[in-house]
Amino acid sequence: MRRYKFLHKDEVYEALNRVRDALLAARDGNDVEQIMKGVFTFDERMKIGRRILIAEYLLEGVPFHEIAKTLRVGKTTIVLVSKNLEDYAKCFELIKYRSKKVESEYKGKAYRSFGGPKLVFKRKEYTGFKRKDVRR
Repeated sequence: MRRYKFLHKDEVYEALNRVRDALLAARDGNDVEQIMKGVFTFDERMKIGRRILIAEYLLEGVPFHEIAKTLRVGKTTIVLVSKNLEDYAKCFELIKYRSKKVESEYKGKAYRSFGGPKLVFKRKEYTGFKRKDVRR
């Protein structure tokens, strides 16, 4: 926030509301991908993704030093995510819930089993369904 201290409070809210509106405009993963690529730089997308990974590791009980070593991030970043995890636990619950929902639908639609009734191990065929095709 220090970087934007010259902005008036209303300008800050307006900017944050625009981000919220942009993310809510998505109907499915394809829309989300288009919005992310259009609005966020690759670096910003990676930072957000890595913070979510850090939160997942913290929720699993992985020690700080192990996370720092695995993801090659600083301990300051891990502490920041840990603090956000305490302050905004609902955020990470929503992300985890949605991730499970997407994965479940993907597993159900990505591959189709085929083969006769006597075949013990059915063959699987990729249907072309991608994670980003999951609707809200």
